[in-house]
Amino acid sequence: MHTSYFSRWSESRTTLTLILLALLVAGCRSGPPRGTTGGRIDPHRTTDSDRASSSASGAALWEYSDQVAEALVRDLSGLDRIRNTPTRVALEIGDLHNRTNTPTGDFELIQHHIRGKLQKSRLIRDHFLILADPHRMDSEKRRLTTSEDDNTGTARYKPDQTYVLMGDFFESRRGSTRRYYFEFTLTHLASRELVFSESYDLAQR
Repeated sequence: MHTSYFSRWSESRTTLTLILLALLVAGCRSGPPRGTTGGRIDPHRTTDSDRASSSASGAALWEYSDQVAEALVRDLSGLDRIRNTPTRVALEIGDLHNRTNTPTGDFELIQHHIRGKLQKSRLIRDHFLILADPHRMDSEKRRLTTSEDDNTGTARYKPDQTYVLMGDFFESRRGSTRRYYFEFTLTHLASRELVFSESYDLAQR
């Protein structure tokens, strides 16, 4: 009887050990406990959702927005026509032309990311007055003023002292391959002269 009891106790201990090992392995495979990362994902990292999506890669768009911002800071601060201007010139964030199947909101996101980086650059702020959307500001002015106040709109700037940053995005398909072409340009409003361009090519399956 003693032997039988010992045998059952040994078997129970072995079973318990196996269960604990299984739970330990499962815990290792499941990654960090929920909540430890806050659900945050590195925007530069391609995710499984990116790979499965028919839209342009979010990581590629984020990389491109960083590239545009860095190039703008580098190139515009070195232009004599801007550097030698006695006063700051106006920089308008212009329209986006989306010719892809990717939601326009994705491109608006990187446009605002670029604007935020420009706003933080001392070199850009020294030469440019970065402006908000005039239509949005006109709407806010009408909302916040009374009928007796001036409702003609917010301040406008002379075309020869204004530059407009615009984005154009294109897509072509050949079978299962999608090719994208992204381009941000800065144009002198009065002359329509293109003073800056930064493009990006991307192919996806």
